[in-house]
Amino acid sequence: MMRQKGIQVRDRLSYGLAIAAAGLVGLAAFPVFSQDVQEGGPVETDFAPYALGRASEEITSKLEKPWRTDTVTITVNGLVENYGQMEYKVTMEEGDMLLYSWTASDDIYYEMHGHPLYEDGTYGDAMLYRDEMGNQSHGFVRAPLQGIHGWYFVNDSFDTPIEIELTLAGTYELEPGIIGQSR
Repeated sequence: MMRQKGIQVRDRLSYGLAIAAAGLVGLAAFPVFSQDVQEGGPVETDFAPYALGRASEEITSKLEKPWRTDTVTITVNGLVENYGQMEYKVTMEEGDMLLYSWTASDDIYYEMHGHPLYEDGTYGDAMLYRDEMGNQSHGFVRAPLQGIHGWYFVNDSFDTPIEIELTLAGTYELEPGIIGQSR
């Protein structure tokens, strides 16, 4: 092992890689001042230069109302009670964002969907977002319509309840309570 300029290295290749890495870090520390500001090109603000330019409007969203978070625990009973069905809903305006994560104590069938809200206060036919079997799901939805959005769960066991912990964040309103379904 040799020692050069305060860096302990095992061989010349390691020493060369260390010098190259230090050079790249040094180059990255110097801002790009000499280039013209163009759409998609470098941008300089009062605080910092941005060599990669300005992102498109689709990258970020400015919210008109504050976001919220909620964590709820729901129980979906087996087929002997309410045919093993349960819905959990939130109300969203068109364009609102909902980030969600849920985990269940066992595999369960679920659908995520939305119903439009009409001017007379009634809800229309459903739009399906996702349907599958699983014990967890994590994702987001940007509401394609004003109305109620949420999950329909089906527990196909005879009498074993399934517990689901659902965590939400975004711009939405909780629907009052959990809506039970019957056939």
